[in-house]
Amino acid sequence: MAKRVDRETPVQIAIVEYLRRVLPPDTIVHHARGEINRGGASFMRELAKAKRKGALPGFPDLVVLTYQGALFFEVKAEGNYADKNQKAMHESMKSMGYRVAVVRSIDDVQECLAEWGIGTRVVDVPLRGVVT
Repeated sequence: MAKRVDRETPVQIAIVEYLRRVLPPDTIVHHARGEINRGGASFMRELAKAKRKGALPGFPDLVVLTYQGALFFEVKAEGNYADKNQKAMHESMKSMGYRVAVVRSIDDVQECLAEWGIGTRVVDVPLRGVVT
């Protein structure tokens, strides 16, 4: 059996590093771990334990707590899509007024932050003329 290549982890790490770099220092960026890396009976025990501890199917990967409210990001590799549990959770959260998005890159995150009116510490202003 071929080993499954994890294409989402590098994307998620880059997004977390970006968010921690551009949002205010006291912003909380948290990975809401949902995956269980076990198989067979061990997987079933771990899944039951996670559910008892409050894990919900479809909860987004990243929780970002800002002074402007909570943001939620579901990280997907290019070509991957949210499953039915994720879609249902995202819709439920949106209906309660939360900002939730599926993102595949830092560019996607930048677009969401701009759309949601979340300011960042990165200002890309081209300089014109001579600076003295």
